[in-house]
Amino acid sequence: MASLPPSRQWPLALACMPGLIAIMVTGLLSGQHLSVCLLALSGAFTVGFGAFKKLTDYPLAPMLSVAVGMGAAAWFGSLLGNHFWLLCLAAALMAAICALMSAIDDALWWITLQWSIALLVAGAFPGNVQAADHRAMFILLGAAVEIATFVLCAWFLSATQGLLAHHSLRANLAELRTSVLGRFRLQRYGAYCASVVVLCLLLVHHMGLQHGYWAPMTALVVLKAHPTDTLKRGVARMVGTLGGCLLAAGLGGWGISGAGMGAVGLLCAFMAYGVQGGRYSLFTLFVTATVITTAALGGAPEWQAAVDRMTATCIGGGLAIVLLSLETWLGVHLARQRNERQAA
Repeated sequence: MASLPPSRQWPLALACMPGLIAIMVTGLLSGQHLSVCLLALSGAFTVGFGAFKKLTDYPLAPMLSVAVGMGAAAWFGSLLGNHFWLLCLAAALMAAICALMSAIDDALWWITLQWSIALLVAGAFPGNVQAADHRAMFILLGAAVEIATFVLCAWFLSATQGLLAHHSLRANLAELRTSVLGRFRLQRYGAYCASVVVLCLLLVHHMGLQHGYWAPMTALVVLKAHPTDTLKRGVARMVGTLGGCLLAAGLGGWGISGAGMGAVGLLCAFMAYGVQGGRYSLFTLFVTATVITTAALGGAPEWQAAVDRMTATCIGGGLAIVLLSLETWLGVHLARQRNERQAA
């Protein structure tokens, strides 16, 4: 998560909002095209977080990288969703890559994480080549709108002036290459991530859980190399998800819908941008509320979406915590036995 001071973070959050607002308003006014606008909105919302990441000194590098990768991952995921075992294989590979990137750079981890999530989400909505093109195109369109509006706002907002200054492309590529080659290493952590993601996919597939892709998503997000870090992040994720589900479902129960629900979704998105880097549970609350309220605009019942997300989050977070803790305990136990045999 970002560690910018509030004096920088909230202006950046404000600069990320015009693109989301433009897409949301277009969807609400178009009526019949609302579903494709919500798909574009999902791409724009994710890309907006790239404004808070740093990959070399080129400020748009995370936004551009995650946008292109999400489009490609969504395209492949939509096709692989027709073949469950191929989807599992691709998800395992992406999870391992995501884990390896965490050993190099936090921004690279975040970028590959979003690619993995795009693959998992698209895999839950299988289709033909035309459907894959459709999904990838609107995700990229939303990302393009978000990046363009962000650049315009960065020029006008005083707190973000100078943000777009950077060195040459060649210098940035050289810095990135040095970083990757200098810190890349293979870890068992990659095997953990791949295994847990596949287990989550198998479990939600067997259960027939709608929106079950939230389970492997959660596992990827909370898995850390150390069991204690995984436990803390997993609990915070589940607590925040519960809060976001209750908030979104409560708003739906009060009869808020249409433009009102869209406005709430945008407000939650703004808060998610602004509070990242603080309490992870609070950040998760606003991300969850954003996802559910925007999904409700597409016709998904708030309570059903909330129950699905909470169930899948508990599955993914629970499996991540239990399996990593079990593996760590087994490693310690075997090491102790080996030491005892050597001592004897």
